Amino acid sequence: MIQLDQSRIVAGILARYLDEHGEALAEDFGDWDEVVVVPSTKNPYPSALVRALAKDYSSLIDPVDWLTLGTGAMRFNQASESGFVPAADIGGTSALLIDDTFTTGARMHSAAHALQSAGVQVIAGLVVARKINPDPKYFTDELWDRQSAIPFAFTDRPWWAT
Repeated sequence: MIQLDQSRIVAGILARYLDEHGEALAEDFGDWDEVVVVPSTKNPYPSALVRALAKDYSSLIDPVDWLTLGTGAMRFNQASESGFVPAADIGGTSALLIDDTFTTGARMHSAAHALQSAGVQVIAGLVVARKINPDPKYFTDELWDRQSAIPFAFTDRPWWAT
């Protein structure tokens, strides 16, 4: 239950962000036909995020079930061409790809590859949260300090739209 509760918070952040900046996103990157949430590699579909979106924000975000786990191994910082596979004939459409948490990008890249290989135009990849371990041994302490010093407000225009 904790996972679904946390996912409801993530879903709320995502819904608010798209409500406030979805038009700017479409203007700068293009319109999308569907929203695809990067599948979980540990939990079956629908993921906790997809369930939370369906429960609370289906009028704004109604993700499609276009990807399933493939046979390729996705590892820390290593995407796989066969990590995800299309679940249906989806060519000729466009999609906004969403990942709840970005650690190294392996899952996002694997999902984008699967969609593009199936003929989907991936308009953009949108990440709700970025996981950073602010430790000098990972060379991320300076990134953490720099990024955490930047104020955030939903009402501010996104960096890519300024």
